[in-house]
Amino acid sequence: MCMKTITHTRKNSTGAALMIALLAAVVVMLAATLLISLTGRMIDSHINRLNDAQISLSEASAADGLSMLLSQSGPGAANGDLQFDLAGVSTEFTLLETGTAGVRTGFFPLDNASSAVVVPAGSRLVAIRRAGESDIMVTFFSGNSFNPTAQFTMETDMHPVAGTPFVFNGEDAVIAVFEGAGRTYFACLTADGVQAGTVVDSDVCSPRSMFSAAEAPDGSPLIIVTQGTNLGVVFNCETGEFSHVGSPGGTCPVFLSDGTMFGSAQQSVPSFGGAHIKDVFGGDFNNDGMADMAFATRFSLSVYSGSTHEILKASPGGSLISWGSVGGRTGLCGMWKMASGETRWLRLAYDGFTEFDPEMVYELGWQGRFTGRGNTITGIIDGSAVIASSTGHILELLTGDVFTGNADGGETDFFRIAENGVETCFNPVNGDGIQMSFSTQNRYRGETTPGETYTYSIYESEGRLNVFHTLEGLDK
Repeated sequence: MCMKTITHTRKNSTGAALMIALLAAVVVMLAATLLISLTGRMIDSHINRLNDAQISLSEASAADGLSMLLSQSGPGAANGDLQFDLAGVSTEFTLLETGTAGVRTGFFPLDNASSAVVVPAGSRLVAIRRAGESDIMVTFFSGNSFNPTAQFTMETDMHPVAGTPFVFNGEDAVIAVFEGAGRTYFACLTADGVQAGTVVDSDVCSPRSMFSAAEAPDGSPLIIVTQGTNLGVVFNCETGEFSHVGSPGGTCPVFLSDGTMFGSAQQSVPSFGGAHIKDVFGGDFNNDGMADMAFATRFSLSVYSGSTHEILKASPGGSLISWGSVGGRTGLCGMWKMASGETRWLRLAYDGFTEFDPEMVYELGWQGRFTGRGNTITGIIDGSAVIASSTGHILELLTGDVFTGNADGGETDFFRIAENGVETCFNPVNGDGIQMSFSTQNRYRGETTPGETYTYSIYESEGRLNVFHTLEGLDK
């Protein structure tokens, strides 16, 4: 009986082992099947993500290509074949609607904006602000994007007090001015970082300080500092060397748009301390194809001719209240308030300034510099930046401590430093632009997928087209 029982037990054990092995094999097969299935899905998902990324990148590049096409050929380009083939992806644009773009505005978010130095620099907006006891944060914004395009930290215990734009090695750049402990630090900044710098053992700035920068023939960055008079100092931001310069009364030393300096050695120039310069700006004021420079003081408006090197001056008595250039209309002109309370308008002619009767758009109480084109003028009235037309239409753009510059390569832009950033209004003198919306579809590896919707705003400025495109309301 015992032997039979043992034999039966062994037979049961063998059967159980076989069953366990069989179940284990089944489990392994199921696991392998699941693993193969999961791996396949992961591979498919990864391929789909790669395809989606390729389509997205190609579509974005195609959108930039359409922007370039519209800037070259204008809105009429939308009547042609709008298909772009990039990296195997074929992106096709379909025009949905056309309308009016309106005045282009935006906002640059910025921490500690109230203590920042903000400099419009050609096609960028540069913000310089303290980020710690010995650190300065420098941020470059693109003129057609409200996101930082470059950012870096520089080390100094001095505080930023001013800055001026110029072109350095072909790039939009800024010479930033820092002060602290009786010293002044000039730093040449580009999107790639600090390119040059020098420290001067004295404070060179005051509330009247004006700055102008250029690149020397040897490539060194230069900055002119003047206290609003016809005397100034030129500093080499690479070597620290400096020299004194001067200019005729009613003007100040300044770099012209071609990099040459208006001014000469101080020893041969008398000081006109009472004629403080309030504004300096360039342009072709006599329509001769050469860059000129205008200088506004409390009493006079002077123009340096880039072609004849003459200085034409208007000073009819009274106080100069407003001044500016309106292309295609009156050109450079100014308004003086006389002791009697009357106003007097003068405009620049070929042989000097002459009187003219202003139209309604000029008689709106402009303060300081205005600019315009055609029947539109923009500038400051009662502390607000506004745009006005000869039809009587007035639109308030920005209110508060408004300043001007150029941050997108077009014409004059307006800026206001807000609590947490910088408000902007781009090229208001251009008036309304054209707005065009396009849908997209992409063909890739035999499949067609719908894309995003893009909106393009097209503005004309100085004979060329500026095009800005947006995706889902965010400027790209």
